[in-house]
Amino acid sequence: MEIKQGKTMKRIQQILPALLIILLTSSLGWAQSFDANRMNRDIKIMENILGEMFKTYSGTSSSRAVYIADFAGGSRNVRGTYLPGYGIIFNVQTSSSFVLSQSSDGEGSSNSFYYSYSTSSSDDDNVKVDEESVKDRITEFLKDYASTIGQLKPTENVMVIYGSNSRHSFPSLVYTSSNGKIDRKETEKLPVISGSVTKKDLDDYRSGKINESAFANKVQTASTTDKEYLDLKVMSNIFETALKEQGDESFRLSGNVNYLMLDNFGAIFNLDASYRTNNRLFGNVTGITVTGAYIRSSSRDAPDAKEDLEKEEIEYLRKVASAYNNLKTNIKEYLVDYGRTVSSVKPDQYILTTVNVRGRYNDIPERIDFQLKKSVLDQLDRGQISREKALEQVVVTEY
Repeated sequence: MEIKQGKTMKRIQQILPALLIILLTSSLGWAQSFDANRMNRDIKIMENILGEMFKTYSGTSSSRAVYIADFAGGSRNVRGTYLPGYGIIFNVQTSSSFVLSQSSDGEGSSNSFYYSYSTSSSDDDNVKVDEESVKDRITEFLKDYASTIGQLKPTENVMVIYGSNSRHSFPSLVYTSSNGKIDRKETEKLPVISGSVTKKDLDDYRSGKINESAFANKVQTASTTDKEYLDLKVMSNIFETALKEQGDESFRLSGNVNYLMLDNFGAIFNLDASYRTNNRLFGNVTGITVTGAYIRSSSRDAPDAKEDLEKEEIEYLRKVASAYNNLKTNIKEYLVDYGRTVSSVKPDQYILTTVNVRGRYNDIPERIDFQLKKSVLDQLDRGQISREKALEQVVVTEY
């Protein structure tokens, strides 16, 4: 149907106020709500992207290495954490490597590491992993992918950290084999490298307000030499001791506690926890066994086997849920009772502890973040607030 221009303008003027109200209401509702599942999804996608971008190999393209134990990339080596008011921090974790490299040219292989994938058509096949290339890859990630992360405020940041100051991080060892001779070389350990940019700068680049060169200038990059923080090491030992000595039917530490000091944020501790039970056999009649989060019966034809299986599963999951709640309580108490010893963190900075829950459970998150401002611990130390009040100040975010 053809509508005259004058009628169209009048109609637009009539509906414009209503549209403005709808938009304002939607914006207000968005500001007041936060979709943790959506944020977790965005973080996981970015973890996978970073994992691919930082996959590495040793040697040259004509003589690729065989990895025995190494940081070889992948999302399992990347941890992303959202901190309300600050933004998202991605940590590309590296560790000591043991690599066997074989060469057929009789000259042996290089003890350097190279990226498995090019990030642009201008890259050649052998881009060496060094401080400059790491910074370039971080900027590339921020430029091409970080702007797709939703729910961040314009003032919040996206930061990528490569490496860590963990006491478990050592230079890589590369064993090369050539003409029957094995040579052992130690690679140079890179410093902790970081790059960050605000959400506003990401949006400005995506919308064309700033060009690629201007965006690169907005990215704040830094390199920190491996500095030993005794207080962070002590705190990581506290986590390790406490979580390894948990009793039966509890979440206990898996692996080691990694830690990192950020000058513009504070201290970050990262650990894995899994549910452990010494009693792996439930129900002698039906032979029901429990492995991880899965339960199976070895005698399907036994009377009432299905009913017994359901009872055992309910009881097992109840114990897991109880152990999970105890884990949250324990981490909060460790932070409040011992976090004051982390003297490297300033009063206006934070202590963040990320716990990755290993195992698959329908009603238990995969990751928990515990965030506490150091000033709260200082107030507790001076007797200005009670222990109970300090515990209430621990911000717990579950993903």
